[in-house]
Amino acid sequence: MFRRLSLFCLLAAIAAWSSLASAQVVTDPVGFTTASCAANSDTYLSVSFTRPPEFTGLIQSVSGNILTIAGTPGFTINQFAYVPSTQPKTYFVLIGPHASLNPNEGRNYQVTSNGTNTLTLNLNNDDISGVQPNTQVLIIPYATLASVFPATDQNVSFIPSPSQFNRLTQILIPNYAGSGINLSAAATYYFLNGAWRKFGQPTTDDHGDDVLSNTGYFTLRNAGTGTTLTSLGSVLVKKETLPLFTSATTQQDNFVGIIRPVPVSLDNLGLITSGAFASSPSQFNRIDQLFLFDNAAAAINKSANATYYYANSHWRRFGQDPTADFGTDTIPAGVGFVIRKGITGNGATQFWQNAPTY
Repeated sequence: MFRRLSLFCLLAAIAAWSSLASAQVVTDPVGFTTASCAANSDTYLSVSFTRPPEFTGLIQSVSGNILTIAGTPGFTINQFAYVPSTQPKTYFVLIGPHASLNPNEGRNYQVTSNGTNTLTLNLNNDDISGVQPNTQVLIIPYATLASVFPATDQNVSFIPSPSQFNRLTQILIPNYAGSGINLSAAATYYFLNGAWRKFGQPTTDDHGDDVLSNTGYFTLRNAGTGTTLTSLGSVLVKKETLPLFTSATTQQDNFVGIIRPVPVSLDNLGLITSGAFASSPSQFNRIDQLFLFDNAAAAINKSANATYYYANSHWRRFGQDPTADFGTDTIPAGVGFVIRKGITGNGATQFWQNAPTY
C-alpha cells in the first residue's frame, strides 16, 4: 500500500487525546505514516499532519486583518514572524470552533507580525469580520522542506543531487496562483551540498525554510532510486476549510490535499455538504471534477487514473456505470489530488470544509 498509517499508534493517541480533552488539555494526538516513492516516477504527496500547535487560545476581537487575543498571552513582539537565519518558522493561525456561528471555522491565514496580544494576518483577500469573540484560535508552524525532508533523511526520503543540472530527487510545487488547467510547476527544489536549493536561484541559497502548503500538495520526483517518506506530527482533530478558486472565463485547477492521516471517502470529504463542488448534468457534461492519481504506478507527468464527478445525488466515476455510486471510494492518506472547478458566473472563491472522521 502506497501510504500506511500506524493504526495502533493513531487510535491510542486519539484515545489519549480524548482523555486529556475531558481534563481541558488541548494537546493533539500524534502519529506517523509512511509513503513509498518509486524510482523514475512522480509521487503526489500532501501534508497529513500539522506541526505541534504553539498556542491555543480565544479571540477577543477582530479589526481588519488583526486578531486581538483574549487574556494575556504574553507574546514576544514578532515571535511569529519569519526571520531568515534567526527565526526559521513561518506560522499560520487556524480558526477553530465557536459555541454558535463561525463562518470562518477551519480557515487558516499566515501570520505576518504580532504584538504582545495581537496577530496580523495575510488574508489573501478573505474576510474575517464575521469571526466572533471567544472563537478558538491556534498558532501552528507551517511544514517546510527542511521539516518534512530534514538533511538527516538523505538517501532515505530523498536522494541528494550531484549538481543543479543532475537532480536525483526533486520537489515540484504547483502553480497555485495560475489561471486555467494543466498548469506547469511553479518551483522546483533539490538537495545539494547539505541544503535544499531552488532551481533557477543561486546554488548557495538555503531554501529549507520554504513553506509546503497545508491545503495543497507537492510532487516528489525521483530519478533512478526509490525512496520512503516517513511523516510525523500532530493529528488535526478540527475542521479544515480549503479555498477552491474559480474563474468566470475558464475551468480552474486546484491542487489540493487534506490534513488527515487516514483515508477519507468521497462521501465524507464534505465537498457536497459545504456547497463547494457543483453537481453535473451527465457524465459527458461534467461541471466540477476530482482527479486522483495512482502513486503506485511508476511514471513521470502521469495522468489521473480516476476522474470523479457528482450527479443525481451520488458520486460517479467517469468511464464506469453512470448509475453506480462511488461515494465509498477513498482518498488515501497524505496524497495530492486535483479539483477542477467549472466556469462560474463571478469567479468567486468557494470554500470547502472538511471535518475529521475519527
